[in-house]
Amino acid sequence: MGSQLFFPRGFFLNGIDSGIKDRKKRDIALIYSQVPCVAAGLFTKNRVKAAPVVISQKHLRNGRAQAILVNSGSANACTGNRGIEDAKTMAYDLACQLGIRKEDVLLASTGVIGRFLPMSRVKQGIKKITKTVGNPSKPEFFTEAIMTTDTTPKIISSQFLTQNRKRAVICGLAKGAGMIHPDLATLLCFIITDIAIHKRLLQKALMEAAETSFNSLTIDGDTSTNDSVLILANGRVGNRPINSENRDFLKFQNSLNEVTRGLAELIARDGEGATKLVRIIVNNAKNSLSAKKIARHIASSPLVKTALYGSDPNWGRLMAAIGSSGIRIDPQRIDIYFGKLQVARNGQPTSYSEMKAKRILKKKEIEIVIDLKQGTSGAKVYTCDLTPDYVKINSCYST
Repeated sequence: MGSQLFFPRGFFLNGIDSGIKDRKKRDIALIYSQVPCVAAGLFTKNRVKAAPVVISQKHLRNGRAQAILVNSGSANACTGNRGIEDAKTMAYDLACQLGIRKEDVLLASTGVIGRFLPMSRVKQGIKKITKTVGNPSKPEFFTEAIMTTDTTPKIISSQFLTQNRKRAVICGLAKGAGMIHPDLATLLCFIITDIAIHKRLLQKALMEAAETSFNSLTIDGDTSTNDSVLILANGRVGNRPINSENRDFLKFQNSLNEVTRGLAELIARDGEGATKLVRIIVNNAKNSLSAKKIARHIASSPLVKTALYGSDPNWGRLMAAIGSSGIRIDPQRIDIYFGKLQVARNGQPTSYSEMKAKRILKKKEIEIVIDLKQGTSGAKVYTCDLTPDYVKINSCYST
């Protein structure tokens, strides 16, 4: 994967300012494919769903799309029938400007919940951004336009060779920093690829990739109304279409996993107020579900996360979180490591150096490893520390 960015053939990306936000910042973003795409998506499991989620779910029923329109500055959530009509208008206006079907437009919004979109500005913004189609793509402008409390853009790409020696590219662009918890949670992610693939397999690959990335990620335990992960595959690479779980499918799955895991780490690293990226690794559990449940419970514990902020090697908080996870464990068999430093053996302290433990926990990237010694399954969950800045950011988000 590396740091070099690759972009798939046949896609255009850009982001512009339309005045949705109070300050002059980019707030409307567009992904457009030269040809219709096979499409798939995953959405929030929150029962309160934003208007763009409702419309995109409807438009995705046929597994096809050609454009994605995103706005920041307003979530268009809890806006009733007016919000639904506004979302329909956005899809219709964009489709008219691009000369495509309105059902081939997918939507996403992010920002404050319970505010109506300033539709006159949105409509002007749609006209403005479609006029840039045909110019060189500006993926950096796209990521800037979808950000809310993010401090850094999030773009990752990967490429692989198909069996007929065609170079395929997958590129993912995301936003997310707070209200992050498994079942997606206040993240928007847009993935584009030039591979040709059947819609059933595209959906399957996306679900598998999300399970080890976005559904293995927690910042603060909250889930939102707008969470969406959308993927478009336009087939421009010219490969033999992937219609079975063959070698090309496995290569595609591995590359997609790379992209989504990389984005999940970037989101955890950019957690609101965060100073550290933390990986919670649970090994040797009875099954993968219990491993993930324990890892998630540790990762979402405020006591654990505040200890990590203070670089406090208080592994007792880890033991307490394991014990309150609801999973049956034997506390007298549990080993705990900060990185490679073992701090607990069979549920009891080892003769480790607290100074060395503190040095490990002061790093910007930390791995905490839990060995349950119950079986052979494991899980990894991404999180961050909990800092005073998190409180400050979220105490005045709407203002």
